[in-house]
Amino acid sequence: MQYNVDVQTTAAYADKYNQPCDCIYCLNYQKTFASCYPEIINILQDFGIPIERPLEVIDCYWNDAKDKRRYESYYSVKGNLLEDKLQIYAESAVITLYCSDTDIPIYGNTGMEKPYFILAITDIELPWVLPEQPID
Repeated sequence: MQYNVDVQTTAAYADKYNQPCDCIYCLNYQKTFASCYPEIINILQDFGIPIERPLEVIDCYWNDAKDKRRYESYYSVKGNLLEDKLQIYAESAVITLYCSDTDIPIYGNTGMEKPYFILAITDIELPWVLPEQPID
C-alpha cells in the first residue's frame, strides 16, 4: 500500500484549523456534498475523515453552465504517505493525496503533528441550495 492511516486519530482530530465555518459557501458545501458525492463520503470514512471538519473549503466559481458551484476541499490525515501527489479517485471529482512537505501549492494549514498528509478533493460541482445567493 502506498499509504497507511491512523483512522482513530484522524477521526478525533479537531483544532482551530478545522473548525466548521458558517459562511454561505461552506454551509452550501455542508448541505450538498454528501448527497452529491456518496462514493467520496465512503472514501473519507475509510480514512476516518469527518466531512464536517475540513481544513479548508474553497468556493471557486460557477461552472460553465452556471447551475453549480465549483469547490475544492482539504482534509488532514494522520499517517504516512509514501508517494506524493497520489491520485486515488478520479470520477465525478478528483481525490489526490499530498505529503505534508509537498512542493505543490495546496492548502495545508493544520495543527496536526507529523506524520500526516493532506487529502485534497478537487473538481467538485455542487448545486446552490441556500436562499442567500453568492455575490458573484
